[in-house]
Amino acid sequence: MNKKILPLSLLMLTGLTSYSSAFSADKNDSAEPTTQQVQISTNDACPQSQEAKTITMKDMSFSYFKYEDHICGTLAVDLSKNKSWSKDGSGWFAAGFGAKTMKGSNMFIFVPENSDVKNTKYNVFANVGGAYGPTKSLDTKPIDGQIQILSSSLGKVNFAIYPAKIDGLSNDDKKINMIFSHSKPGMTEFAPGHTSAYDGKSLDL
Repeated sequence: MNKKILPLSLLMLTGLTSYSSAFSADKNDSAEPTTQQVQISTNDACPQSQEAKTITMKDMSFSYFKYEDHICGTLAVDLSKNKSWSKDGSGWFAAGFGAKTMKGSNMFIFVPENSDVKNTKYNVFANVGGAYGPTKSLDTKPIDGQIQILSSSLGKVNFAIYPAKIDGLSNDDKKINMIFSHSKPGMTEFAPGHTSAYDGKSLDL
């Protein structure tokens, strides 16, 4: 009698375990993604909520929203006012943090990998502005953890920056001075010489 009951008990236990595992898997699959997952998986990685703020310039814009340890930003060149970008390819464009002018600004420069206007991807470089231009080698890359590109398209980059990793900035800053600029079209390498530049801007955090 015991010999018949024991296998039956094991069979029931095995079935229960399998059901429990399947239920757990279904539960995990149906769980809502985290905020970070949503940001990275969508086309517009920095969602434009009512709380997002925007700096509007003559032919550029920068929308931003502050999270606990990073700022999510969307930097864009107005293609309707730079129509040659859609024909000749993207130029580089840049955002500088921590200074009202070029001097002392922590610059992040987005440079297109090529002149493909339909699938434009960018490399990001870093520099510090001086009185007469960049103070570091033009191919200087950001320090690990400073910035992450989330998505991009022609003349537009969604990215996250981490103020605590950038000289002169912190997560507690309520205001960050900013400058912006962009080059002529078809610039697949970063080289000084902009066609538009804006200083005296700021992030209100």
